[in-house]
Amino acid sequence: MTTGTVETDEVTESPGGVPRFGAWTPVVVTVGLWMIAVVSWWLLADPSWSLGKPSSPLVDALLFWTILGFLATGFTFGSHGFSRLRQPVAGVAQVVVNLAVGVGGVWLFTRVLGSWDPTFSSSAPGGSGYLATAFVVLIAFYGFALVAAAWGGFPFESFPQPLGGVGQLYQSIVITVVGVVWLIYPNFSSALAKNAPVALPTVIGWVYSCIVVVIMAAMIWENWPWSMIQQRSVRAAAALVVSMAGGYGVYWLFRVVLRVLVPADIRGLPTFSESIEAAQLGVCFSLWAITWGLVFGARPTQYSATVNRLARTAIVIVLSVATYEVFMRGMATKVLHMPAMQGSYGGDPLTWINWLILIVLWYAVAFGSFLSHKPSD
Repeated sequence: MTTGTVETDEVTESPGGVPRFGAWTPVVVTVGLWMIAVVSWWLLADPSWSLGKPSSPLVDALLFWTILGFLATGFTFGSHGFSRLRQPVAGVAQVVVNLAVGVGGVWLFTRVLGSWDPTFSSSAPGGSGYLATAFVVLIAFYGFALVAAAWGGFPFESFPQPLGGVGQLYQSIVITVVGVVWLIYPNFSSALAKNAPVALPTVIGWVYSCIVVVIMAAMIWENWPWSMIQQRSVRAAAALVVSMAGGYGVYWLFRVVLRVLVPADIRGLPTFSESIEAAQLGVCFSLWAITWGLVFGARPTQYSATVNRLARTAIVIVLSVATYEVFMRGMATKVLHMPAMQGSYGGDPLTWINWLILIVLWYAVAFGSFLSHKPSD
């Protein structure tokens, strides 16, 4: 399978043989991944049941930085080095490295950088240092996904790994630094917060909507519309502009949809933020775009490109909205024991759905859909 034009065949293509559960294999796999996500949440991060009961900001920081570790190893570097190992050793090795990046990134920001800048300090009131560290990765999600998926590694796509990955890593870091300096840091710095160029809720909703556009384009639309442009440099520029402008359009659309989905009494609560909730809905779209692309093979594929894209988009929309509704109307509070906004309504999709997304990515890419197929007779 390819992400944009970055070849990742070694680790993401379906293993040889026949589907272990026939036509139901993607469904069985998806249910299994959800179960793994729920059980691992209960053990590691559940506010009531987990072994260590870590704070929510710490969980967010560790989770987001671990996902960033995967984006770097799995897509930026195309699983270079890991793909030479046999499964499941290759998957285990990549997971271990991703976890090390997660812990190391949080430690570097909260303990090292935080020792001289209280914005990121682990002792900042209310866990704001961990939250600032987590939201650094919000920008990085967009930057790393844009470079690997929308740009196809341009202009380093022809370089062998790991050299091509180093070039892409540099580009992704530059985008991340610019976004953090402009959008994230001013909102968390006590000296700059009052004059932040863009309020944090707007940043969260808009940037995550941009991420949704990039992921939908890569997984569902075959990088349309910028794939129509032949010149690589112009295509990359178009992807940047379209994803950012389109992201704002999606952000606006999500807020309109939320006025229908969210009960009026919930929307009237002082703790409710339509902008942040747009990102909460958006992460459900990211989940199903990734799942439908990597686990279900971006079906259908037998019709014209336009019909295929429209059908996939409709499927992702239905699954995403349904997931958001089920999650917010009881699953988050009753099953995952997240705090409620009111009654049994509430939850934090940006945390748990991203938790599930990481597990899906590990399964499909790091483990190469291991055990989903059996040898043919």
